[in-house]
Amino acid sequence: MVNGSAIQKNDALYGQCKRDIAETLRVSGINPTSQRIEIGHLLFRRPQHLSAEEIFHRINQEYEQVSQATVYNTLRLFVEKGVVRELIFSPDRIYYDSNTTPHHHFIDVDTSIVYDIPIDSLETPRMEGLDAEILDVTLMIRGRLKRPN
Repeated sequence: MVNGSAIQKNDALYGQCKRDIAETLRVSGINPTSQRIEIGHLLFRRPQHLSAEEIFHRINQEYEQVSQATVYNTLRLFVEKGVVRELIFSPDRIYYDSNTTPHHHFIDVDTSIVYDIPIDSLETPRMEGLDAEILDVTLMIRGRLKRPN
């Protein structure tokens, strides 16, 4: 699922060197500071869903000390510029998705792992009786993965 057909536009981002990440940020209208490049490099190693806390701890394990405020501000900027997607599962569970192509999510309630589901694998619900312009549909499905006994 994570490596499924949902990943199209972002494929070119994964596994890039830091110089290429800097250019991707620049093209997105983001000044590529060293901290932003490091955060982008972490996020685009592969398709993944990370919390700000996970990003903060991983960056500080691998890189010089980066403040929590810098991580949060960078993530906010990345979301505004469309570099990553913000997934709000609840007020205290926010993840940042390195796959910005349209897709849905399955959350395993036992492990809290988030999986990508290709957009075309689920039928979009109809909005009967509601006069609205739909801008985006992202379904979040909660459940348990069946595990062999």
